[in-house]
Amino acid sequence: MRRFLDVGSSIALVGCAVASCAGVAGEAQTGPAAAGAGGVHTITVVLPAGAVDLAEAAAFESLVESLSMSRIAVEIDAGGRRCDEPAACLAELQAGTIDIYRSTVPAIGRLMPELHVLDVPYLLETDEVVERVFRGAFFARMRDALLHRTGFRLMALGSAGGWRAIATASRVVRTPADVQGLALRTADSPVEIAWARAIGALPEPVLRPALSAHLASGRIGGTADGVVDVVEAGLQDNLPYLTQDRHGYRAGLWLMNEEAHQGLPSDLQQLLSAGFDELARLSLARARERAAEASAAFEAAGGRVHVPSAAERRAFVMAAGRVSTWYMDEYGYEWLVWLEGAIAEAEREIALANVGRNRARP
Repeated sequence: MRRFLDVGSSIALVGCAVASCAGVAGEAQTGPAAAGAGGVHTITVVLPAGAVDLAEAAAFESLVESLSMSRIAVEIDAGGRRCDEPAACLAELQAGTIDIYRSTVPAIGRLMPELHVLDVPYLLETDEVVERVFRGAFFARMRDALLHRTGFRLMALGSAGGWRAIATASRVVRTPADVQGLALRTADSPVEIAWARAIGALPEPVLRPALSAHLASGRIGGTADGVVDVVEAGLQDNLPYLTQDRHGYRAGLWLMNEEAHQGLPSDLQQLLSAGFDELARLSLARARERAAEASAAFEAAGGRVHVPSAAERRAFVMAAGRVSTWYMDEYGYEWLVWLEGAIAEAEREIALANVGRNRARP
């Protein structure tokens, strides 16, 4: 199996939790499904082609295999061998031919449209808030709802690319006036498309592999992707202007086939859960690092990064305000209320933590 650097620190972080909740990983336990040869449970993990979080999946593999004393073997497919597009991968997951698939909101939104709430623009504002929302009560609500509605078990909610931005070919974007009439590539998400229309752009839900050709032909003049996406695709020369408006956060949903989950002994279920907790932590932390590295590479290639001022961001928020109303008209208000409540709670916790830190300073 592949190994990801040194996983000693990760093992130390979750080892105690695993020991307390799951017992000794090496103890033989019976479960509803039999293990393979040698008592090894093989778990197939599929990532979309070109996924930025492959390193985190490899760390998860090493961690779980080590903590389970090789009772779990993780096989990662990030090359499209088993399936090559989201709908097909979700079908394979439902059929049980793969065990885990790292999905995204636009993909799972086809099965549970209310989860497009995570694409409602400008609700999430900071990495700290994202981390608390993605690992707190809102995550638990998503997990329970997804299991009930789709039969998929949400094991972790991490990053699939971090913050979305506006990258353009010909000019810096400072306010919505700068994107009026601009053909802008968006994710194939109804909420993302509604956001682009609300700020005055012309949304083009082009698949990312086709983005370069569309830019070269002049069919589109920009993309609503983050700096990591632009740099990973090598499009710095085609898209030299990038505005970090942070209108959305690209979440990664780690989904598991429920029969595969139930087929594991209870101690391995709990160990796997601890491994996914660590994967979420790694994913969200690494997203920050990737963004900083990509921004440096973008600017080194001659690109210009613009961070909107408070007044400029306010103009975007005001222009996109109607998207929340559109979402509620389409999908109801409950998930929006739950997300806004989770964000408010996260902001309160962060403020209290900051007060505590300030008081502790000499």
